[in-house]
Amino acid sequence: MTDEKTSSAAKKIEMIANVAIIIAAVVIVFIFVRNYMNKTADTIAPGAKLALKDVNWESNNKTIVLAVSTTCHFCTESAGFYRELVSQCKQQHVRTIAVLPQPVTEAQSYLGNEGVGVDDIRQVVFHDIPIDGTPTLLLVDGKGTVRSVWIGKLSESKEKEVLAKLTS
Repeated sequence: MTDEKTSSAAKKIEMIANVAIIIAAVVIVFIFVRNYMNKTADTIAPGAKLALKDVNWESNNKTIVLAVSTTCHFCTESAGFYRELVSQCKQQHVRTIAVLPQPVTEAQSYLGNEGVGVDDIRQVVFHDIPIDGTPTLLLVDGKGTVRSVWIGKLSESKEKEVLAKLTS
C-alpha cells in the first residue's frame, strides 16, 4: 500500500512539474515575442521626423546621422567605412552628426581614436529618438525628415548604396 501511495504521489509530482515547465515555456515565448514586437515597432523609419534638439536641419539639404556606441564592436569594425563616409560628406557638403549614449567627451575620444571626424557629436538616449540598435545610419533631409535608414554592420553593397544617396 505504501508503494502505491508513493508511486501515486510521484506521478502527481511529475505531472505538476511537467505542467509548470510548459507554463514557464509559454511565458518565456510570450515575453520574447512581446519584446521583439515592441522593438520593431519603435525603430525609426523613413518618413519620420528625427527629434534631435537644437539641430537646424534647414542649414543643410542633407545630414547623415551616425548612431554608434563606444561599446559596439560592429561600430568599431565599421570605422573604416565611416571615415570614407565622412570624407564623402565633406566633399558633397553634407553635414554629419554622431549620436552616442556615452558622454560627449567619451564619444569625442572614441571617434577621434577611430579617425571619424564628424561635424557634431551629441549624447542621446537612443530610445527617445527612437533608434533600436547600433550602428545605425540615417539620411535626414532639410526638414528633419528621415529619408533612409541603414541598421547594423553594412555589407559592401549597402555601403555603396549609402555613398550613392549622398549624390542623388
